[in-house]
Amino acid sequence: MRHLAILTASVVALAVLAPSAAMAQAAVDPHALDELIAPKQTTHAAPPPRKPAVKPPAVAVPYKPTPPVTTAPPAVVVPVAPPPPPPVLPPPIEVPVRAAPPAPPPPIATDAPGNFSKIPSGLRITFGTGRADLNPDTAAALRTLAHTAASGTDTAFNITAFAAGTPDDPSSARRLSLSRALAARSVLIAEGVLSIRIYVKALGAVAQSGADAPPDRTDVTIAASPAASPPTQKAAQ
Repeated sequence: MRHLAILTASVVALAVLAPSAAMAQAAVDPHALDELIAPKQTTHAAPPPRKPAVKPPAVAVPYKPTPPVTTAPPAVVVPVAPPPPPPVLPPPIEVPVRAAPPAPPPPIATDAPGNFSKIPSGLRITFGTGRADLNPDTAAALRTLAHTAASGTDTAFNITAFAAGTPDDPSSARRLSLSRALAARSVLIAEGVLSIRIYVKALGAVAQSGADAPPDRTDVTIAASPAASPPTQKAAQ
């Protein structure tokens, strides 16, 4: 429409400028009118052809087979056994406790030779040759020693016995000295001294406490009890 309006305006201008009486003819170029009417086409250069994209060669990836999916077997449900019932204990058996038998009475003979004398922390009891029995005086001296000793649990008695003998028969002297030690021990036990607090040594013919000590003797001393006071010396009968 714009080109047509421009063409109309050009024709009107020519008509005004040319005299109406003139016989001159205006030469009109039809191609010019076509160029005015038709829009001028602009030609564009064709773009250069694109080069095809070069793809890198494909890298061969080694094929790794997919490991098979292992399905774990279902867990086996083991039934839990109920706990066993508690054991039924039988009632305790009452065993009658027997009292300890009384200690045998000490061997006391009225005609047994021997005497007693005071030594540090105890008594010395002498015996007749070849005999292991006590007389009433030596037994009474041992009872007095048991009672005068402290009654604490730390009180203990040491009994060391000797007997005359010969070198060629030491066992006889040792057995005789043991009998004498047990005689003194029985007196202490009868007076309430615990047996576990009495320590016995049977030395036989071994000399002890000086060469002037009598061979047939038994020494009874108190350990860990300084309060004890042994009885005074009794003259030999």
